[in-house]
Amino acid sequence: MSVRVEQSCPRGGPRAPLECVEADAPLGLAEAFPCATDGEPHPLHRERLTAEGGLRGCLACGHPELYTQKDFPRAAGLVIVAAAAVLAPFTWYLSLVAAAAIDAAIWWLGPDVVVCYVCRARHHRFPVPPRHPRFDREIDERLRYGARAVMGRPMRQGGTADAPEPEH
Repeated sequence: MSVRVEQSCPRGGPRAPLECVEADAPLGLAEAFPCATDGEPHPLHRERLTAEGGLRGCLACGHPELYTQKDFPRAAGLVIVAAAAVLAPFTWYLSLVAAAAIDAAIWWLGPDVVVCYVCRARHHRFPVPPRHPRFDREIDERLRYGARAVMGRPMRQGGTADAPEPEH
């Protein structure tokens, strides 16, 4: 199974094209992203890999704080729910139960992806140790708003690698 890192070009603005680098193993990744905007390569921060190929930080920007989420296209989930809602009156609302069952199956069987809080780069199929917790609003607010953050707490030493899950 191969690993993959995806990010939007940092030089391309809000609608930048997606850049991707893929390899058979984490330590076999290329040294840089091929730039989709101007052809200038973006270096990969390979120092953020552990000896086993796990992630200690973002390979795209080098930031140490990452979070884990399910790797499922949100648009597909909305289509499933919308179709179930449209069919609900004709199926005695059993289509909503079926949509919930499909959603639960996707949740349990679907793969995880590790995402960077800063550049939103997505890291697919990397070895789990170290494990990164799910999304934490306090970290996101601290990084987005800095000193103006309402809830932000200081960065944990070493980033989010092997950090506990958020309390909320």
